[in-house]
Amino acid sequence: MDYPQIRRIDGRFSDAALEQAFLAESWSGIRLQAGITLLAFSLAWLISTSIDLSYLQGTDRFATTIASRIVAGILGVTVGGWMLIAAPQNPQGWAGRLVFVWIITSTIAAALVACAYPAVETTPDGISDVLVFTSFWMSLHIIILGVALAYFPWAIMISATGYAVSYLTLTVMWWDAAEHPMIGQSVMMVSCCAFGWVMAIMLSIRARRRYFIMRRYEEAKEAAERAHEFTTFLLAATGHDIRQPVFALDLNAARLTELLERGDTAAALDVSRSQQMVTRNVSRMISSILEVAHLDARKRTVSPDRLPVSRLAGTLVSAFGEIAANKKIALTAARSSAHIHADPGIVEHILANLVSNAIAHSGGDRIVIGARRRGGHVDLVIADNGKGLPAGDTELTARATPPAAGEKSGGKRSGLGLEIVFRLAEHGGLKLRVVSRAGHGVMAVLTCPARRAARS
Repeated sequence: MDYPQIRRIDGRFSDAALEQAFLAESWSGIRLQAGITLLAFSLAWLISTSIDLSYLQGTDRFATTIASRIVAGILGVTVGGWMLIAAPQNPQGWAGRLVFVWIITSTIAAALVACAYPAVETTPDGISDVLVFTSFWMSLHIIILGVALAYFPWAIMISATGYAVSYLTLTVMWWDAAEHPMIGQSVMMVSCCAFGWVMAIMLSIRARRRYFIMRRYEEAKEAAERAHEFTTFLLAATGHDIRQPVFALDLNAARLTELLERGDTAAALDVSRSQQMVTRNVSRMISSILEVAHLDARKRTVSPDRLPVSRLAGTLVSAFGEIAANKKIALTAARSSAHIHADPGIVEHILANLVSNAIAHSGGDRIVIGARRRGGHVDLVIADNGKGLPAGDTELTARATPPAAGEKSGGKRSGLGLEIVFRLAEHGGLKLRVVSRAGHGVMAVLTCPARRAARS
């Protein structure tokens, strides 16, 4: 799988929008983990203060060390409790900043404690033991923080740097006073600090990769559900729309047999012509269904080309003029010198569907095919003066919504035909808008990229 770019320095998505989405969707988990970590470590700070009281009481380092421990402990308990109880919803706001503040405060407190203990020792053996123990708890501390606060890798880097610098400073300061050099412990300390930071970044990267995989899975799942929903809708709409022409074929066949038996060839010829038109309508409907099936399977590639609007309009008038005249509908095309840049098959199929739908269902007596320039685009317009869509005054700018289970399709005018043209427009990278006013007809606007006419 091709993952989006994730920065190795801090384990974040390079894409700011994707990073924002990750933080927003993962914040509940981040908040819970950070809250528990702050509570646990801060309670440990407060509990261990009793040891500091017995060791440091009466020394000049007592007040500073105890105060830093108490401040770090109270701050961590307060912030951790607030994150768990109040559940703040600002993944990049105060909650995240307070975690950074606690990290810095606790690092300062740890450094002060680490410096205080060797200073109160009087023997080389005691100083060595303190430095060995300090390297151990600092190493363990930073590794646990690197795992527990992996969503804040920069904070872990600050803490790891503070621990490493403070311990290396102590090693240099007490090199001659300690019983033996702290080389091994220093190497371990620096290694654990580096490991904690790298671990935080790796866990952060892993979390984002897991999020990206789940996001792709959810998108695929939603696409499959939409495809299943559309398949159900397509079957229902197809059954509804084909049932009537098939029933008409059956009636025409019976009527044709009756007329031929009576010898009325003129009437039989009229019925035969009607039969032919019904058959063509069914064929066109099946062709549209197959077109949508190919779109869903992504088998239909888009091949944009330069198309003169006048030729498109002329083809539509030639193809549908006779059918419109038989229904006493005037089909006209306005003159236009505009050119568009789009897939010819997709544009012609959309316009043919819109004109055929208007002729069959508008209920008006006029259909106009026109075009208008708008900046770098051309709007191809199919308008009629019929009764409008069944829903009344409305504007559709996306796919026709399949009816819910148990509902009827809402009429042919807003069923399979509109779903087909919206899917075709989406696949071809075009914008389709259908505006309807009850009693004032329907206007369909297909927006295509403009292309200047070739110079002669």
